[in-house]
Amino acid sequence: MNNFVGRTQELSQLHDLMMKKTSSLITIQGRRRIGKSTLVRHFSVKSNIPCFEFQGLPPRPGQSNGDQLNEFAGRLAKYLGTPNIKFTEWMEAFEYLNLLCLKNAELKTKFVILLDEISWMGARDSDFAGHIKDAWDRLFSQHSNLILVICGSVSSWIQKNILQNTAFVGRVTREFLLKELSIAESYELLRISLKKMTSREAAQILSITGGVPKYLEEFSPYKIVDVAVRELCFSSSGFLFREFEAIFADLFGKRNQMYKKVLKELIKKPLSSQELATKVGHPLNGDWSDLVYDLELAGFIRRDFTWNFKGEASRLSQLRVSDNYAKFYLKYIEPQKQKIIKLPPSPESGITQINWPTALGLQFENLILANLATLIAVARIPLQDIVQVGPYFQTSTKHKEGVQIDCLIQCKKGHLHIFEVKSGSIIGVEIEKELARKSALLKIPRGFSMRHYLVYSGELSDALQESDFFDRKISFEEFFSV
Repeated sequence: MNNFVGRTQELSQLHDLMMKKTSSLITIQGRRRIGKSTLVRHFSVKSNIPCFEFQGLPPRPGQSNGDQLNEFAGRLAKYLGTPNIKFTEWMEAFEYLNLLCLKNAELKTKFVILLDEISWMGARDSDFAGHIKDAWDRLFSQHSNLILVICGSVSSWIQKNILQNTAFVGRVTREFLLKELSIAESYELLRISLKKMTSREAAQILSITGGVPKYLEEFSPYKIVDVAVRELCFSSSGFLFREFEAIFADLFGKRNQMYKKVLKELIKKPLSSQELATKVGHPLNGDWSDLVYDLELAGFIRRDFTWNFKGEASRLSQLRVSDNYAKFYLKYIEPQKQKIIKLPPSPESGITQINWPTALGLQFENLILANLATLIAVARIPLQDIVQVGPYFQTSTKHKEGVQIDCLIQCKKGHLHIFEVKSGSIIGVEIEKELARKSALLKIPRGFSMRHYLVYSGELSDALQESDFFDRKISFEEFFSV
């Protein structure tokens, strides 16, 4: 727990529950490795209250409801200090769990029961959510010092079975959706072990991992970053070499290959939902909508809507891979996977096949887009002035060319802030011409003004440093303290 960083807002809201005179039911969603259960444990330790954890078993062939019940029973028996227990159905298990609540009913403080990976726990019982609702109404809600946490990586299960289920209306006290750590928080976490890390190395690590705490913690303080990347990503025993396949099948089950096919198409370029469905050969139906929704909730993709310069959101949107690690794995690790497995380990294995300036450039842009709040703060743009913000695309028609802007912030009174995001060893002045070309293609109303920004990681050429084309040049280091 000494390495815990961030989650200030979530911890504050959890602390508020300590003051309540009644029980609390909360949900925590978020992708694997994002730190959901770690947040609950940290809150428990900091608040000096007991935390009782129950975790669903990862899905495996031939797994039964009985296997999940046995896992639950074994953990409950340890907490109660009783001989082994056997359950035949979940209502019976929850009745027995109430004994644990009764055992802690006399505490002067709160206590936490964490039902982790809830979708796995109830995967073999079609009425599992109904059992939880019944147990909450009759049993758990009666314990004023209980905080019951329902937690899971498959956010769509929690959405469909708890948050969008009318049976739970008015029962959920708090809903948390954990996102990646900000750049500043990620940098702070890295600095705990990599005390001599340069800003360029931080950009490299974050471009590969995003702000996922578990991935950041895998970087050893005893290895230079280049060596650590090679061993983690391009060695058959490396954590980030194995991680994607390990978690993806667990999240999406038998359909994981179709989900992966979608991601592999999107790493080439952003696409509309209709374009994407055509590319992967899937009918544009309700099942397709569910598939896209699942990937969005799991944090792998994001839907960006464009807008018109009246500030009105358009119905046109593009999907893109928003998860940096998934994007890096599918584009640079998976194509070399079999070769890396078959050949003996070497200092060059896999890693020399990558054009790193290009690779990190694409990954770096994704990283900045995941930290728009920080970008706005660093650019010193007042939040109250913002009309629209995000990646911007203008579709091609007979009367206008298509154009894609890395990030555009539209403010009141017709002010447009146009951002170019770039990473490289040496960044040259040629990017000015490219951004000037894009700006000229934008069909904007009269009276609008443009301001240009460069967000960069690396060194600027002398010519670019001296040029006054950009209103501001924002270095990656400026993100570390916001």
